[in-house]
Amino acid sequence: MLKQLWRSLVRWFQRLFGTGGRRNPTPASVRSEPPKPLTDTDYEFLYSQLLEGVAHGWQQDRVLRFFESLGDRGQSSLWVGWLNRFGERLLASPAPNNELAARMVQLGQVGCGEIGEVSYDIGMQLLTRNAPARAVNPPPVSSIYEYEEFDAPEEEVPAVSEEGEEGGELKTVTLDELLVMLQQDSGLLQQISEQLQIETTDPQVIVQALMNQFNAANPSSAEEAENPSSAEEAEAWFNQGNQQASAGELSDAIASYDRCLALSPDNYIAWNNRGVMQKNLGQLQDAIASFSKAIEIKPDFYEAWNNQGNTFQDLDRLEEAIASFDKAVEIKANDPEAFYNRGLALENLNRYEEALASFDRVLQLQPNYSEVWMVRGETLHRLARYEEAIASYDQALQLKLDDWDSWIGRGKSALLSASLDPLLSSLSKVAQNNPALNQRGDEGQLASYEEGLKYVSQDNNPEGWGRLHQAIGNAYYERSQVNPEPNPLRQKAIIEYEQVLSSLPEADFPELHQEILQDLLQLQQSLGRPSEES
Repeated sequence: MLKQLWRSLVRWFQRLFGTGGRRNPTPASVRSEPPKPLTDTDYEFLYSQLLEGVAHGWQQDRVLRFFESLGDRGQSSLWVGWLNRFGERLLASPAPNNELAARMVQLGQVGCGEIGEVSYDIGMQLLTRNAPARAVNPPPVSSIYEYEEFDAPEEEVPAVSEEGEEGGELKTVTLDELLVMLQQDSGLLQQISEQLQIETTDPQVIVQALMNQFNAANPSSAEEAENPSSAEEAEAWFNQGNQQASAGELSDAIASYDRCLALSPDNYIAWNNRGVMQKNLGQLQDAIASFSKAIEIKPDFYEAWNNQGNTFQDLDRLEEAIASFDKAVEIKANDPEAFYNRGLALENLNRYEEALASFDRVLQLQPNYSEVWMVRGETLHRLARYEEAIASYDQALQLKLDDWDSWIGRGKSALLSASLDPLLSSLSKVAQNNPALNQRGDEGQLASYEEGLKYVSQDNNPEGWGRLHQAIGNAYYERSQVNPEPNPLRQKAIIEYEQVLSSLPEADFPELHQEILQDLLQLQQSLGRPSEES
């Protein structure tokens, strides 16, 4: 029982400094001394509480209140200075620190000014320093969310790294060690006493105050500790559902989440995960119901709004999808995923200008997102803004030269563009490397397709290679239609088509084979040949 009670206290202590509970007013007659500046140890302690709060759902307004509660010691310039020192130690350490890095990135995505921006930059450096450079995709809709509650050994509390420790990794300390820290660090002692709104310099009094406030705020905790079976059983079913989901056992995962929800019906994360499983099984209406239940319990649950929007989009209920994405971006304005999904839904409704604005917002947040540059190019093409479309495709290709979709899209826009835009072309590194890409019309179209084949080979991307040859064949055929007389371009088209059919097995690429057979049949009929020759 004591262990269960202590764990409850630890979790409450972690969130104490961000609670919205009513505090006792400080008597007006008491004049306190100006608070001492925070030490690096104090910063790390408070920063760990901040990251824990964000991990449990703090949004921008709650984070800003955290810094406001620190008064002068919450100044952005002071925190940024410490963060830079902290980041230097983290980056100098060979330890991966991936969990800490992910939480630092999460803080940056909340949107809390320069402190968040510096946290985001340090977190991203930690996550990517050992990884090859590449475009980062947004998390998939099928993400499974897990509990992030602290589960410490008996008589341990979350604390901080010692000042100057290599790598700055966060540690836990025992209750006795916390008392020693409070005895030795008057700044930390004063900070916690101010957060608790008590007038004392006695560490023992502070610890007792923590216990008293916990008991007052959680009168049923002792009773729950004596009878923890229901909560523990619910969590066990939840964890089993996550394991089954990771193993691809989707129906079994739903059954486990159902057992969890029977014991803990307000578990919004379980409702969300249940919806993800249902969506992946094609049970779209049931998935909508699960996401809606998660949102009913926690209206600011970003992931459920985004997942619901994706499911509405699968159902072709695009207006409802956009409404869900609008709510998601309202909750989490600095996350590119919902903006991207919103743009796709708007594009499917032919609302191209609005879609373009969503894609532009994604690229403000994540400039190296090659897929969005490509989709943005398609949107500009549909708006007949062909030179801007080419520039967008070139940005995608600058990040990913083997993106065959962008090479084909670029070729289509080059065909229809009336003339080259010298300014946009001068900014394109892709075009600078091959002046032939500055051509427009028929020649510009073929130049894009042929350049793409330099980077998309049959070995590294057989479908892309086949699609580019198909596009070249189509280009030859369309040009040949201008002149009804026998035209050598038609023979060139046949060569392109047959090269794909003979090189890529139909069993592996049935859709591509079917399309090319249709193209070849149409061409041969225009030549007056019987269809059997196809």
